Amino acid sequence: MIKRQKSLKPKISVIIPAHNEENYIESCIKSVKSQSFKNYEIIVVDNGSNDNTSKIAANLGVKVVFEPTIGLTMAREKGRKVARGELLVYIDADTIIPPSYLSRIFMFFVSRKDVVAASNPFLFYDGDWRINTFTKIFFRNFLPIYNSILKIVNCPKIILGGNFAVRAKNLENIGGFNKNIKFYGEDTDISKRISKEGNIAFINDLYTFTSARRYNQEGIIVTLFKYFTNYFSMLILNKPILFSNSRVLSKTNNIIYKTESSDKVVSLTFDDGPNPKYTKQVLDILREENIRGTFFLIGKNVEVYPEVAIDIVKQGHFIGNHSYTHQWLLPLKTRKTLFKEVKKTEEVIYNTTGMRTQLFRPPHGIITPWMFYTLNEMGYKVVKWDNMTTDYITKTKPERIARKIVSNVKPGSIIVLHDGLNLDYRANRENAIEALKIIVKELKERGYKFSSLNEIKND
Repeated sequence: MIKRQKSLKPKISVIIPAHNEENYIESCIKSVKSQSFKNYEIIVVDNGSNDNTSKIAANLGVKVVFEPTIGLTMAREKGRKVARGELLVYIDADTIIPPSYLSRIFMFFVSRKDVVAASNPFLFYDGDWRINTFTKIFFRNFLPIYNSILKIVNCPKIILGGNFAVRAKNLENIGGFNKNIKFYGEDTDISKRISKEGNIAFINDLYTFTSARRYNQEGIIVTLFKYFTNYFSMLILNKPILFSNSRVLSKTNNIIYKTESSDKVVSLTFDDGPNPKYTKQVLDILREENIRGTFFLIGKNVEVYPEVAIDIVKQGHFIGNHSYTHQWLLPLKTRKTLFKEVKKTEEVIYNTTGMRTQLFRPPHGIITPWMFYTLNEMGYKVVKWDNMTTDYITKTKPERIARKIVSNVKPGSIIVLHDGLNLDYRANRENAIEALKIIVKELKERGYKFSSLNEIKND
């Protein structure tokens, strides 16, 4: 009689949360399957995807589980509950790990019994020189010093959410992930709670590779502001300041990232005007191409250059509210202050152009819960974007701006360019203007049409 051999329980469970990751998931899984360490399982958590993410993962022979409630912590927790490994390794779906990664992680935990969680640095495989330079300096110079300071003040090191490992028993002891936090701040939260179980380590010389798409889309400054603001808010106040990951918020939240169109129609939007020189150049291009756009105006700029704001409306374009002074710290102000700032801009726009708008774009794309509630009570829809580059950086070449926009465009995309720059009326926007010409030409050649955002329904 032949006894049935028991299946080998994996030492490591690699858990990959994935929401609409069909362009990245295959490379991620293949990098895991190329590991020198063999005693592991791969679990892809399909987090409400409506693309081919789960199909691609299943065809590669990995375990796929489904978590329909969208949110990173929901997906992480789902993976934890089905995982069988003693060590849980979490990586993002756009991450590629080197062949020795799991072996290094496993041996590190074997040798360090005091460690309950560890993470490591990363590099971008599709980032430009600015973000790559910043990343190298951050991990090589700043982070070791900061971790030393944390040790002195008796604070735990912080787990980096994009790639980290944790002992399954310790994660279970603290009740798993906090599902009330959807995205920003979740890594700080888990760090604070699991540090009560043991030490958190940072493996300085173990690099993974990931996509810079969020930085490319929102810009380096905006993205870093979101991460660091939430980190310190979680560290000090034990709650995040900003909304969860913008890419998983629904339209029912009154926040719009793209229009609901399956046709090849996009919306061109312009921020930080009116500008006496460059807004007029934008208007000339749009008139020549017979395109209607949407201009998110700063109230103070409207007061200084009312004639340009009037021209925008006269030429058939739509206007949105972009605050009165475009302050970085506006989202952190009280609801009373926020109301006054938005209302003042609303009145300046109306008294100048005769147009009322229900569209608001937060300065730098940053929004807090109380800012959202204030805008909602005032009847505004918050309009962000799904397609933006660093065109606001003067030295960014027109060809690079255009290439990023055109390569990321989809039906319904909301594209952001800047005809102004905060309250700096003398800022050079020539590269953004030249990029606009290229973008319009190439999108028309691809069969795209253009619409202004006043066509968005208020349902």
